[in-house]
Amino acid sequence: MIDKLEVSASALWLTPKEQGVVRIGFADDGRELLGPVQKVSWQVTTGRVHMGTPFLVVSGANEELTLHFPFAGRIIRVNEDLVNHPEWLNDRNDDLDWMVDLIDE
Repeated sequence: MIDKLEVSASALWLTPKEQGVVRIGFADDGRELLGPVQKVSWQVTTGRVHMGTPFLVVSGANEELTLHFPFAGRIIRVNEDLVNHPEWLNDRNDDLDWMVDLIDE
């Protein structure tokens, strides 16, 4: 299992949403590292989090990666459908491969 902050950071994309909200999703670097995604396991889905807090373990055909929050904030939404559809992380589609919306407080 890979559990390093720098690897986690390169596996994420960030995009601003409504005022103060940043959406975090799965980037191409993560797909290349893991191979086809087979399973996701949420580590935290609510509340305030600190930079570096693990939030999702993504298991692929080649490797398993623990993803960490790149900044502190409060979780306002998670893409709970990923548990039943981990394959959504296999292709870049911002409507499907997003993971969490975080508000910077």
